[in-house]
Amino acid sequence: MARAAILFLSAALLSAFSATDDDRSAANRLATQLVGTWQIVKFVDTDPSGKATYPYGEHPAGFLIYDSTGHMSVQGMRVPATPAFASGDDEKGTEAEVRSAYDGYVAYFGTYRVDENKSVVTHIVEGSLHPSYIGTEQSRPFKLNGDVLVIEISAPEGHFYREFHRVK
Repeated sequence: MARAAILFLSAALLSAFSATDDDRSAANRLATQLVGTWQIVKFVDTDPSGKATYPYGEHPAGFLIYDSTGHMSVQGMRVPATPAFASGDDEKGTEAEVRSAYDGYVAYFGTYRVDENKSVVTHIVEGSLHPSYIGTEQSRPFKLNGDVLVIEISAPEGHFYREFHRVK
């Protein structure tokens, strides 16, 4: 009888650990699919009246990177690129030149986590070109369709659409 109880308990524990592993595996499926380098293809903001704007041009350049250790970074720039400063020295731009360069670039890095059930990736920002992002958590609802990643947010202030293609 004691041997049967031990066998039953062992089988129950093994089953519990297997289920836990399966649950963890399912929860990490989207996170695993996100790992890689993604090229920015489209970056469109649409205001409530329906007017679309392209803050980084209609064909922006840049990358969104998720690594397998839970780190991420994003860099994007306007195309055509901001012209070089007239002085030829990046340390001596006019206020207008510096502002144009700042407005034409986005960059931040940190860690990330994925909510599998909600299809949301949250960027935990550790450093950023934009100081107000530092120390924040930026949640991004996303869809994956093979090698296409779409981050799309609808909010009272407008609709934000970001499309990335996996770099192979």
